[in-house]
Amino acid sequence: MLVDDLSDEHPIRQWPHGDIGVHPQAPLRVQYRMLDAHASLPPGLLAVVRFGAQPLSHGPPAALPAATLPLIVDVPLASLQTSTPAELWLASGPVRSGHDGIVRYAHDDHFLFAAIELDERLHGGIRAASTLAYAAIRRFQARSPFPHLQRMWNYFDAINEGAGDMERYRQFCVGRVHGLDHDTAQRYPAATAIGHQHTTHQLQVFWLAGRRPGTAIENPRQVSAYRYPRAHGPVSPSFSRATLTSDGAVLISGTASIVGHASQHPGDPDAQLEETLRNLAMLGAQADNLAGDPADSRAGNAAQDDHSSRRAELLKIYVREPALIAPIAARLKQTHPTSETIFLAGDICRRELLLEIEGIRSSKTGSL
Repeated sequence: MLVDDLSDEHPIRQWPHGDIGVHPQAPLRVQYRMLDAHASLPPGLLAVVRFGAQPLSHGPPAALPAATLPLIVDVPLASLQTSTPAELWLASGPVRSGHDGIVRYAHDDHFLFAAIELDERLHGGIRAASTLAYAAIRRFQARSPFPHLQRMWNYFDAINEGAGDMERYRQFCVGRVHGLDHDTAQRYPAATAIGHQHTTHQLQVFWLAGRRPGTAIENPRQVSAYRYPRAHGPVSPSFSRATLTSDGAVLISGTASIVGHASQHPGDPDAQLEETLRNLAMLGAQADNLAGDPADSRAGNAAQDDHSSRRAELLKIYVREPALIAPIAARLKQTHPTSETIFLAGDICRRELLLEIEGIRSSKTGSL
């Protein structure tokens, strides 16, 4: 059954900016950059993701019309660094922006960045709110010139609260599946789901979509999330382990200490980090195989040590406890010495997991 009747939005029937022209594929470009809190945002941006427990106050780029502004998303996760850079998604050409019901969006001719933010209290809790959000995403994407979901992020309060199937993460997953209203695992994008460590009452979902499809990547060390057994909830999580974009960039989902479908090394952050790094290395090797780069398709520690030096790479590390930051940062300096990092306080989708790492890796010849 479709769930469109759960929403009070009145979606547009036609894409508001007319036909999007056909252009050669532009590379995906992302940067971590410190921003002056008192200055306008720099020009040439598709989207800006900012982090911190309180919303930031940067103004839009100077003298830009409202319909050409980048999408700004403020993620209310506390920073675990003295200063935290913003995540800047750079545009390739003119940007057009607007809203469609509860969806805010901005796009150039190649990629679209969009967001939904809902107050759970107004929508019946996390399950109903996630159903509403993902039904809106399904409808929006179905008529968008950027139909191919590449990467999604989900943030909400108290992700581990509740027992058994009533745990909020499991209820979120149920709502997500009901909203998507399909069972096409091949189309699941890479994704992250992290819990706020303070009360916001907010479900925040934002995503990257493209004109051209990406390729889903799975990890041979792990059961695909959408095939998890019933022990992990009434429905399986709807995401792939990573997405290989059409230009060869790799968008890596939140990755943790899981082998098969079981969490590894409960209570041992060092061992969890090593298992997470092995999973990241395997995803890099799988991406190289899919991209037709067999010389770079080595798994294990060799791939782990090698990939970070050959690729521009951005890593975002979520940890439950601030005390874990120092040893994690020191180890990442050894294994990923050229990677740029952001450390955020957040709860992982399983209670026993202490950390999670997501990443963006450039194509072999590209830069982020």
